[in-house]
Amino acid sequence: MNNRKQKRNDGRLGWWLRCASRLDSRRIRRVSFFIVACWLFLNPLNAISVNEGSLEYPLKLAFLYNFTKFVEWPSDSYRNPGAPLAICVVGTDPFSPSLEGELRTRTVEGHPVEVRTLSPNDALSVCHMVFVPVTEKNQAARIVSGLKGSSTLTVGETEGFAVQGGIINLTVEEDKVHFEINPVAAERAGLKISSKLLSMAKIVN
Repeated sequence: MNNRKQKRNDGRLGWWLRCASRLDSRRIRRVSFFIVACWLFLNPLNAISVNEGSLEYPLKLAFLYNFTKFVEWPSDSYRNPGAPLAICVVGTDPFSPSLEGELRTRTVEGHPVEVRTLSPNDALSVCHMVFVPVTEKNQAARIVSGLKGSSTLTVGETEGFAVQGGIINLTVEEDKVHFEINPVAAERAGLKISSKLLSMAKIVN
């Protein structure tokens, strides 16, 4: 059963990575198709319209959701079997409320997805995933340090985030979204990351 699930996840992973990595504002018509395809994967009943100024963060939000499919949290990280998987955005939320609304309709291993916006001084350890946007880059090291000992997947988007101890860092290179993973930080947090996801990431320590 687990092998079949892993194969299904690995195939899905390859598809959405090919989809979500195609960020190229110079060829907007082609990119629009790929972004819509990403969001059709999240919610097959709705097509999300995009424009040149709104490409990066819909893609990054798609990455955040899909990361949850290839990361295993400890069983005791949920209060009960029906408890939500909490994705927390620290500080200024760069994501569209409508797209976050779409995300809240999804589930991960039977857990409903909950999206919260918190301040850097809030208790972030209650979150399964913490996204630290570029607006909070000066707080990133403190946030990561404060989450030591918790099973929280930290995701950033600034240079050096994974080197500082963050687990995943989203980067944009040549108009494409890539990601770095710090597997040592993930292990310390008690998180198991799919080998397929690791194979497609830049590994940092």
